[in-house]
Amino acid sequence: MIKVKKLKYRFESTSFEFNFDLNSTDIVGVLGKSGSGKSTLFNLLAGFLNPNEGSIFFNKNDITFLKPPERNISILFQDHNNFNHLSIFENIILGIDPDMKQTQNNFKIVKDIMKKVSLNIDLQKKVSDLSGGEQQRVSIARCLLRKKSILLLDEPFNSLDPGLRKTLYEDVKNMSLTNQIMTLISSHLIEELKTVTDKFLFINKGKIVENKILSYNQLLKNKYFKEYLQ
Repeated sequence: MIKVKKLKYRFESTSFEFNFDLNSTDIVGVLGKSGSGKSTLFNLLAGFLNPNEGSIFFNKNDITFLKPPERNISILFQDHNNFNHLSIFENIILGIDPDMKQTQNNFKIVKDIMKKVSLNIDLQKKVSDLSGGEQQRVSIARCLLRKKSILLLDEPFNSLDPGLRKTLYEDVKNMSLTNQIMTLISSHLIEELKTVTDKFLFINKGKIVENKILSYNQLLKNKYFKEYLQ
């Protein structure tokens, strides 16, 4: 379980405050306008930003100021966060093997995860030579491979075609449920999010509406969410 309590972050004239609880098996859609605080929340959870106040507890352990590698969290950003000078194989296996050893087992692991994201190209090809959609699939594969307890996906599938997005949403849902991975997905594609979850955090002007998870029907009763849909 993750518990976020009075977590405050200030940047220039903008302030954010987050309060909510999530269970270990939750798959949650994170909604809100651009600049509302979705990416800020993910960066605070992952440890790339330090809060000015408040706390983050995971399974009753305070992780508020732990460094990113010390947290049991995997995050996928909007900009793919790949290493362009490395090969596809190296980028993917880096998720579980920092030495990127070219063993038979590692090659099998990478090939298997590539199939899940419909990536059928030469493993030794440089990531810089790939299309935007292919680069995104490489970063998704690495993220899925880590199998951390918490998975944060920040607008993960935007540059992919609808058919592949649907497949990947299903893969993420199945993986999360099978491995009891708490998963937060930030996206503007509400209808697609609804295919994997009916649990949502809606961020409005830097705060989570009602400070808790709401179903889509509950959100529809909220005046700020109605404005967001317009």
